[in-house]
Parts: sequence; structure tokens; C-alpha cells
Amino acid sequence: MNRIMLRPSQANDENVDPNPKGKSQQISERGQRDQIDGLTEQSTRRNRARRALGVISDSTLNSRTSEQKRSIFQDPRSKIAVLKETEEGEDEDEEQSGNEVIDDEDIVDEEDDYSQDFDFSPMSPIMNQEIYNDIEKAYKKYSMNSLDPNDEDTYDITMVAEYGAQIFNYMHKLEIEFAPNPRYMEDVQSELLWEHRATLMDWLVQLHSRFNLLPETLYLAVNVIDRFLSKQAISLSRFQLCGAVALFIAAKYEEINVPTVSQMIYMVGNQFSAAEFLKAERFMVEALGFEFGYPGPMSFLRRGSKADDYDSEIRTVAKYFLEITIMDPRLVASPVSWLAAGAQYTSRKMLGRGSWTDAHVYYSGYTADQLAPLYDMLVDCCLKYKTHHKAIFDKYSERRFKRSSIYVQEYLRTYYSTD
Repeated sequence: MNRIMLRPSQANDENVDPNPKGKSQQISERGQRDQIDGLTEQSTRRNRARRALGVISDSTLNSRTSEQKRSIFQDPRSKIAVLKETEEGEDEDEEQSGNEVIDDEDIVDEEDDYSQDFDFSPMSPIMNQEIYNDIEKAYKKYSMNSLDPNDEDTYDITMVAEYGAQIFNYMHKLEIEFAPNPRYMEDVQSELLWEHRATLMDWLVQLHSRFNLLPETLYLAVNVIDRFLSKQAISLSRFQLCGAVALFIAAKYEEINVPTVSQMIYMVGNQFSAAEFLKAERFMVEALGFEFGYPGPMSFLRRGSKADDYDSEIRTVAKYFLEITIMDPRLVASPVSWLAAGAQYTSRKMLGRGSWTDAHVYYSGYTADQLAPLYDMLVDCCLKYKTHHKAIFDKYSERRFKRSSIYVQEYLRTYYSTD
């Protein structure tokens, strides 16, 4: 299938002076002050090393479903920042300003409609005797007591192929051990709602992209947030701090070059001091018992890609679907191996790469019947990407991700007649 390429839009010309000087020789004193102030403000925007984050107001974070809880907290600092970023070397699709603020009314209306009809029931893979037999059949077909001499991974010492089965068996245990409470919003939190989490995830994706961090860092940060919130109730005013600290901890665990404390504080709009940030980090680490061995979905996706001979297009589109899953409350505690297999299954289906074979069952551990409900859910999320995962859609519309999100929309327009 041909790859859909997005025609790059014209970059906005922010260097054009919107208030050119007039030719009149007699300018009033007040006019001179206004003109000087305007030029000074424009020069400050140009020379700023990083753009400050805009802020979403309280009304954006609260839909009609939160009216019952709103009386509990009336904190003026209850805000989540939103990142408005233009990557260097990429074309801008719409005008941006240094302190741009998202239109609250549009977001509230979209989130209200979304939350009213949304089912927050947790999702997990189904299992019955027929599925068990299919998995057992695939394992008998492909499992070997010795290494395959025709497999190139056998000769790559970094792949440790002789320990592959034991490693992934252990990781399957870890994904269950590190799963958060799927209903922590209802059971633990008194001020937070799932809509607040979606807003935080949207901001976290943009912050993660700003620092060019690894995918594993993002998924570990999300897991840290969910596990922490499963144990500890926090106020809405500290929710963004929780997200920033989680990303900071995850970066320490996964990255070589870690963002500094001052950079993280800047990214939350300097709402908190360095002492507050480090105190929150210590508290979160202690609350989780210093346990950060969450396996994450990327290892399982790479394992499943072996059945596709590590096809880059399938895996890139699968990464888009995999990242969508962090936005959905139904998948908070779902096995990450199942999410990775579902993303790969959905990617193959939309790219027209054939059926789900026994090799895919062997390397992923899931049959097509187990992945079909996840496929339907991902398609539904993509049909309403503007309200479900706009930041992720924009991220994967870039050339470095092969415009995966745009390809998916073209597929949906073809097969679902969407606009």
C-alpha cells in the first residue's frame, strides 16, 4: 500500500512586524510609547530561548461529570499547562504565539460529549479453551529445544537468544506485578477524574517530545503516575507536579542524558520551587518502594515484530496505536504485552499485510480473537482523534514517524467514509 505523504504547509512568518512604523513625522507621545512597547514585546518573543507553556484553566479540566466533586476543591492553582511547540526544522501547521492559551469553551464542549457516552470499564484479553488450544498449537509448532541455525538472531550475542523464553516469561510476570488499580480514580482519588488524567497525558506526550526522550521513558512515566495514584490521593493543584516528577524519575531510569531539575520546573511554568520538586520526587519514590522495573510495551512489540521480519512500516504504525493506549482509562491496567500485540495486529490489518499467523501467536502470545476487541477500540479512538489524542496525532503526523497518523485517517476515510 502506498504511503500517504502530507504536503508540508507554509511556515508562519513570525518575523513580520504586524505594526510597521508610519511615515508621519508627527507622532503623539502616547503613540510612540505604544509602538516602542509593541516592538519590545515582539523582540522578546523572538529572542526567547524556549517558549513558556500556556495554561489551561480550571474549566477545561472539569466536565459536567465533575460537578459533584467541584465543590470539594476551589484551588486557584488547579491548572494543567499545555505545551505549544514548534520543532526546529519542521513546518508549522497553524499560527502559534509565545503565550498562546487554548480556547476553553471548545475543549469543554468536546470533552463533555466524550465523557457522557464513555464506558470506563477496564479491558483485558479474553481466554477460553479454543484460544488456549490455538496458543498451544503455535507454541508446539515454533518452540525448539535448541537455537535455530537459520535465525540471524542466533549469531547476535546482544540478542541473548538462548535466554529469550525465560526473559519474556519473567517480563509477563512483571507486567502483572506492576499493574495499577484499574479503578483508582473511583477508589482512591477524591478530586481527580479520568478527564484530568487525559489532559495530563496529552501534556506529558508533548513534554516527552520536547526533550526527545525514549519511548520506554514515556511508558514508564505513565506507569509511575498510575501506580502512585493507586496508592496516594492527591489534590488537583499537585497533579501536574506528579506528572513532571514521574517523567523525571523515568528519565533517570531509562535515559543517558536526563533533563535537569531547573528544566523540569520551567516546563511546569515555574509553579513550584526546586525544593518542592525534589521533595515530591522523594515522596513518590518512597511511596512506590523504589520499584521501577516495569517492563513496558516496547520490548513486547519488538518481540512480536520478529514474526514480521522486523518490518519498519508495521512497527512505526504500531507505535502510533500503542501510544494511543496511554490516553484511554479502559487500558490503564491492561497487560502491556496484549496492548503491544493489539497495536501490531491493527497496524498489519490497516497496511494490508495479511492475516495473523501462528508465528505471530507464538511471538506475541495472543490470537486474533483476543486482539479483535482491541482493534475495534483503537479504530473508535482514531475516528475521534481530535478529542481523544490530538497531541499524539500531531506527533505521528511528522515525517520522522512516516506520517503514520495521517495514513490511518486516510484508511478510515476509505473504509469508514469519515470526513
